Amino acid sequence: MHNKVQQQPARRIGALVLIRDGKKRILLEETTYRKGLQLPGGAVHKGEQVADAAARELAEETGMRRVIAFHLGVDQIPANPNTGSPEGFNFICDGGFASHAEVAGLSISVGASEEIRALAWVHPDELDNHVEPYMAARIRIAVDHADSGLRQPLLYIGQPADQRHGA
Repeated sequence: MHNKVQQQPARRIGALVLIRDGKKRILLEETTYRKGLQLPGGAVHKGEQVADAAARELAEETGMRRVIAFHLGVDQIPANPNTGSPEGFNFICDGGFASHAEVAGLSISVGASEEIRALAWVHPDELDNHVEPYMAARIRIAVDHADSGLRQPLLYIGQPADQRHGA
């Protein structure tokens, strides 16, 4: 009998961040490459930890700095033959609540200005007017999990991200 080694398919891993303000509005961004708004975040680079990617993307796109230690859900996305995008998994990470100073200091960094057009605060009741239906469902579940305390630690080789970073 022959033992064949199966090659694993390419998969994309994304790290998205749920940030809310004092009015429980959700921080979303308008990108140059997709219709509507979406959570801040992006691709996890090869060898990068999800927690680090979420923090990096949030800082690059909004200027906000956070230690990201928990996720609120994982959304599996099928491959898209129209764009050539492989199937993937998006970790929806808990970024907590933005302070008044952070809300006032939000800005799109120069490096992200080619992909981010605008930042917006959207109330959960208005998500359907601004995001794709699957994104609205993803965000609502993440908000419900955050409000219920159903967040899970982001682990790397069994070690929680907040312990690794000493947060």
